[in-house]
Amino acid sequence: MFALIWNDPGIILFILLGILILDNLWSIYLMLREILIVYKVNQVPELLRPYLSQDLFESMRALKLHKSWFFIVNTLWMVVICGCLELYFGFYAFVWELANMMAFAKWMTHEVVVSIIFACILNIYVAIKSVPGRLYEKYCIVSLVKRYPIKWYMQILSFLLDVIISFVVLVIMVVLFIYTVKFLDKYSFLGLYALAILLTVILILLLPVFIDPFIGKRVELQNQSLKAELQRLTRQVGFPMRQVYIIRVRDPNTGSNAFFYGSCCLKRIVIFDTLLYNRGQGNNTRLTSEEMGKGLRDPQVIAVVAHELGHWKYGHFYKAIIMFKTHLLLTLFLFSLFFPHGPIYEAVGFESGLQPTIAGFLIVFGYVLTPYFTLSNVLMLAVTRQFEYQADKFAHTLGHAGNLRLALLKLYADNLSFPISDECYSIWHHTHPTMLQRLARLERLETNRY
Repeated sequence: MFALIWNDPGIILFILLGILILDNLWSIYLMLREILIVYKVNQVPELLRPYLSQDLFESMRALKLHKSWFFIVNTLWMVVICGCLELYFGFYAFVWELANMMAFAKWMTHEVVVSIIFACILNIYVAIKSVPGRLYEKYCIVSLVKRYPIKWYMQILSFLLDVIISFVVLVIMVVLFIYTVKFLDKYSFLGLYALAILLTVILILLLPVFIDPFIGKRVELQNQSLKAELQRLTRQVGFPMRQVYIIRVRDPNTGSNAFFYGSCCLKRIVIFDTLLYNRGQGNNTRLTSEEMGKGLRDPQVIAVVAHELGHWKYGHFYKAIIMFKTHLLLTLFLFSLFFPHGPIYEAVGFESGLQPTIAGFLIVFGYVLTPYFTLSNVLMLAVTRQFEYQADKFAHTLGHAGNLRLALLKLYADNLSFPISDECYSIWHHTHPTMLQRLARLERLETNRY
């Protein structure tokens, strides 16, 4: 029975269609649960009333509802309907034939060049297909919340930079992937895993170098009182103060944030200036009216940094890397089982014996492994939420639980994050516990202290 299913392209096609439909219907169901929660909450939660007006809450609520309904419509059209039509009518095989037709020179007939053309055609197709959704996001959804205007030439420059970087990365990844698979054959998953580890090491080494130009500019902390408190806190736990960076973000729409990353001498705690009260500016005349009053007071900033120090103290960066690399190894092993199987290619329209490497990558990762990705994602999200609880507890042990609660309330208001979420939706989507869950856990820790 299994052999019949395994070797029948027609059955495999309907299995892939079933996986695509069921996975996305589940996502839509979860989003509908989230929407029902939003409709039920029409008043500012009591905890947020000191920080959030009813008018602003209504804007946040409208934004959340628009984004949620847009997700449902977009998923039904872009993923379910278009995805099913693409699979059923052999769209990927058609694009591969088109890529071969465009390889007009002899040197372009090499599989690597044809694969690059194939990937470029798909990217252009996806970009065109997503134009209506992008327009709605840009001119309808974003307009619901006031944002700082970005100059037109900066938008064009950012777009061109994205295109160039995406193309360079695409070419490099296609070349590495195809040659690794061709040379190592059935052991290619080990080669791909080694490349992934090498890429991770390179990112860890380069991220501290490139974080300034891409996110913003490192600046000195002007608030000497806050600086003294940060020095005391870092000295208390043994973290070098020189590794605490204040970044003046280039995009004023960047949310208030602080995060820890890195290892050994490359570890960093990065604090965006948007996290500081009035962006840490002593001279408020340079602030816009929207920036005035945003950010955290000094004790709340200290509490947030204490939370980030908890991530460092408990080794969450290392644990996250180990977790992800274990997941990646298992993913690549499963990929190596499905990738060489000819009927999978035939199921999506390729002729018998034609198994383009790049097409196999897209089919296996995009459709075949979807059930595994869904379940593994839920497990990894559960782990990251536990990391957040542990970091909160560390801040509590340093005596900052009360200010951390105040910081969470203020940050949700400043970042216009809707404070209520469906529990089931959160389990499947959120890297962090909900604000109410974190507040309740911190309150229990405080209660048990006395």
